[in-house]
Amino acid sequence: MNFGNFRENTLLKAGIIVLVLGLVAFFLYPYYPVEDVINLGLDLKGGTRIVLQAEGIEDMGSDERSRTIERIVTILNNRVNQYGLTEPTIRKLGDRRVEVELPGTTNPEEARRLIGRTALLEFKKVVDVGAPGTSLSPNNLTQEVIYGRPNENGEKRPYLIQKDPLMTGEVLKDANVKTSQDPQNPIIVSLQLTDEGKRQFADVITNLEPEKDQMAIVLDDVVQSAPVISQDFWDQANRTNTVQGATIQGNFTADEAKRLAVVLRAGALPAEVEIIQEKIVGPTLGNDAIRAGVLTISIGFILVLLFMPLRYRWLGLIADLVLIFNMLIMVGALSAFDATLTLPGIAGVILTIGISVDANIIIFERIREELANGKSGVASVRDGFKKSLSTVIDANLTTLATAIILMYFGSGPVRGFAITLAIGIVGSLFCALFVTRFLLEETWFKRKVTGINA
Repeated sequence: MNFGNFRENTLLKAGIIVLVLGLVAFFLYPYYPVEDVINLGLDLKGGTRIVLQAEGIEDMGSDERSRTIERIVTILNNRVNQYGLTEPTIRKLGDRRVEVELPGTTNPEEARRLIGRTALLEFKKVVDVGAPGTSLSPNNLTQEVIYGRPNENGEKRPYLIQKDPLMTGEVLKDANVKTSQDPQNPIIVSLQLTDEGKRQFADVITNLEPEKDQMAIVLDDVVQSAPVISQDFWDQANRTNTVQGATIQGNFTADEAKRLAVVLRAGALPAEVEIIQEKIVGPTLGNDAIRAGVLTISIGFILVLLFMPLRYRWLGLIADLVLIFNMLIMVGALSAFDATLTLPGIAGVILTIGISVDANIIIFERIREELANGKSGVASVRDGFKKSLSTVIDANLTTLATAIILMYFGSGPVRGFAITLAIGIVGSLFCALFVTRFLLEETWFKRKVTGINA
């Protein structure tokens, strides 16, 4: 179908508009209350605030200490984003601390298990294994006792292992959650190694005794699993001098396995961190400030709705309908992408109102000029859109480019503003160039255009 045929196909155009409205209605369900439709930020809804302190960096120089904290911030951002928690704010707090704000997360334990881990992964040789709830003692200075994860009775199994690791998580390439046929361990975490890691792993395996030696997979001083080296696995490593990867089994729940895979993929923190403050916080702005923000949007929206028909008559009424459509698209997109709305995001919504109306004003002024030159209503609409097209697109694309840059480099409130602005610009372009034109060319408004005074 070429573009000319598309323009003449009224049903197709109407179908696209109805489809967009249907998608908006779907993503906005259940429509009320607002917090069930859109994720609200810590400043609007509250959530969990955690302060971490890096340990063992006191003797570092100021530059090295600063780089270490920045690395911690980057890794924590990766973990939280991969796990799927709502838009976080993670930032430096002085030269040793990191502040983490998780909007809408009212379970500090969930956040603690995700961000408090150092994620130091080590593979160590097992010397002896005790029964759950018992204890072991090292035989010499080269050994240590590390406990496994608690069982259903809360008891931990002790492992006597060699201190020096056979291999570390530095060779880890990826980690993913997978299912297993083993009814005791239906969910496992699969580890993928780098090329160098595959060779190292093969060397480690061939130096162990098959069907006898165990290798403990240790994460942050907790034995996640300690499989016996099977004969087939040993034969493969000895024959090919490479091992593709490993698995961690530990009777995980789906959430536990996902959390473990996330911290392994994001990498180990460059220093141990200690949670020194943790609390559930309410909206930082307070109800009065929230009401003021909503009132600002409402007043601005109503004034624009009143001004446009007074200034542009029937064209202004079209602009009002298109503006409402654009606001619905924006809120629906925020819900669809599971984005978080903060106070700066509300500022983006307010700015979008102006941008949406601005695009229509440019188009309407061109149409009025064509009508003033004596052209018919249909010709005025066609030429008005044609002459305003480049101006509308250029103005919106430059603003969109700025919003994308803010989304990429910004974080927290800045990113929230950029997201709402970007969504509003895309919606504005669609509404101005497609919906507005459809209303002018294919609906009852078409007959009213010629009655507008220039």
